[in-house]
Amino acid sequence: MFLLKLAALNVRRNVRRSLITIFAIGIGLAALIFLWGFSDGSTEQTKQNITKLFTGHVQIHVPGFEKKLSVDLIIPDREMVLNEIQSNSNVAAFSERVKCNALIGNSNNSNGVLLIGIDPVKEVSVTNLQDHMIKGQYLDSKDKKGLILGDLLAKKLELDVGDKAVVMTQSFDGTLAGYAYHVRGIFHTGGRMNDENCSYINLASGQNLLDIDKQSHEIVILLKDREAIPSFISSMKNSLNPSAYEIRSWDEILPEPMMWIQWYQFIMRTIFLTIMIVISVGIMNTVLMSVFERTKEFGVMMAIGTSPQQIIKLILLETLLLEFCGVVFGTVLGYLIVFYFGKYGIAFKQLEAALSQSYMGTVVYTSVEPVHVLESIISLVLITSVISLYPAWRAGHMEPVKAIYHS
Repeated sequence: MFLLKLAALNVRRNVRRSLITIFAIGIGLAALIFLWGFSDGSTEQTKQNITKLFTGHVQIHVPGFEKKLSVDLIIPDREMVLNEIQSNSNVAAFSERVKCNALIGNSNNSNGVLLIGIDPVKEVSVTNLQDHMIKGQYLDSKDKKGLILGDLLAKKLELDVGDKAVVMTQSFDGTLAGYAYHVRGIFHTGGRMNDENCSYINLASGQNLLDIDKQSHEIVILLKDREAIPSFISSMKNSLNPSAYEIRSWDEILPEPMMWIQWYQFIMRTIFLTIMIVISVGIMNTVLMSVFERTKEFGVMMAIGTSPQQIIKLILLETLLLEFCGVVFGTVLGYLIVFYFGKYGIAFKQLEAALSQSYMGTVVYTSVEPVHVLESIISLVLITSVISLYPAWRAGHMEPVKAIYHS
């Protein structure tokens, strides 16, 4: 207790230097928390964009459908599969789709697209495509002649709301099927794959176009919690014949974004380590300077019986007190910054083309995981404590006589 009181007294002796050290620790920790907030926020946003715009949490197909997109690969025993999904307590919503490669165009232009037939009523509870309409309106379940498409595709085909577009594809029996649709709306999701290559029609219209009655190619499932994906997939694989159905999670369907996220987190951790080293070296220099300035003081203390171990403990206690004040200041400041940008976001409008490949939005809203804050605090305290051992060891191994007469 005496050493702790003495350490507190020594910290207050040079207020300016102590405040500089506290601010250095605090600002460094706040920067770490903000970077974690940016990383966690952008990662979560990427996952949300993928699951709420494209994949849902889990999809069920016939094996090989995603690669081939063959019209005849419809889901067998569809009613039984739907009943299994409905009976699972983890399921929040689900929707059926039909998919095929098609040619879309007008009298002037044509382009290959991924044509997706969706149930407009059920789809809104699984994905949020309806929130991204920039022109016209979303699909109507009663409108069998309506079509919506991405803004990049519409620009390429020179189509606008109200224009007629002819869709041609191969039907179930192998014959050429074609239908004239009217553009009801144009969407912009920020994902280049969707905005440039996808077109959506009513599910019933898609089934009629492909001549597959009321069958579907894909069932998209949204769970109550993303963490429940492994248990849900395991449950469904136990209930369904694994050779007849392919049950895949969103990150298996689109593995590229997860690879990008892992690479991004590696870069972030490198930056975190660099910041920690810079802060730690700064603290070591501060403590070392303090030791040099108090050389005579330490010499007198050892001359009157203070042991080297007590000198080392005193220096480490002073460092810990500075770290504690810096951590409190940095944690509060870091959370305030994360809260502010979590509410107002950080805009990257000019980088939309680049970010579209990673499915990250052009406005990032920060949010930090408590475990990452705790990890930053513990790492910072450990590194700064270890790196301050050298000045403490130097102070504890001075020769009293030489230290007293040091100039």
